[in-house]
Amino acid sequence: GKVENIDNFNISPGQEAAVIKKYSNGRALELCHWSILPSWAKDKEGFRRLYNTRFESLTKPYFKKLISENRLLIPCSYFYEWSKSEENRKVPYCFRLKEDKELMYFAGVFESNQFSIITRQADGENSKIHHRQPLIINKSKIHDYLNVKNNAQEVLQSIKAPNLDFYQIGLEINNPKNNYKELINPLPK
Repeated sequence: GKVENIDNFNISPGQEAAVIKKYSNGRALELCHWSILPSWAKDKEGFRRLYNTRFESLTKPYFKKLISENRLLIPCSYFYEWSKSEENRKVPYCFRLKEDKELMYFAGVFESNQFSIITRQADGENSKIHHRQPLIINKSKIHDYLNVKNNAQEVLQSIKAPNLDFYQIGLEINNPKNNYKELINPLPK
């Protein structure tokens, strides 16, 4: 689909999001559905859609095919992860690049008009919130990743996780219908 308004403060799996795809005549920003229902899934109703793809799973036949031919980038300014509180409630956090407050780019794969975000093991302080995090592509590696002549796993393996800031945000983020800038405001301390 055509990208009309890119401001979105609460994209959830199952919704459309802006992605960058590479074509023979250049790159294009377009809308795709966040979560893949693989073409091979027999039970379309009961199949759990693939909204994340573990880096470690890229060697499996289905993902190996996608990563070799169907790569894309998901541009964003921040992302959310949840940790469990002592009361076993989900507590939301907002993550963004520490040094560069500009866009970051997640590595992804796609099938048709659907995509999945590639994740890696969380490291450092991030792992205290959640054990996984999106695989964020350094700007210097964007061309290498999108070029299908390159081995994507090697490119992704060479990427060092960036330094991220994170802070707790309000529970309003838990409702995908909420979509306004104040969702990313830190909770008062």
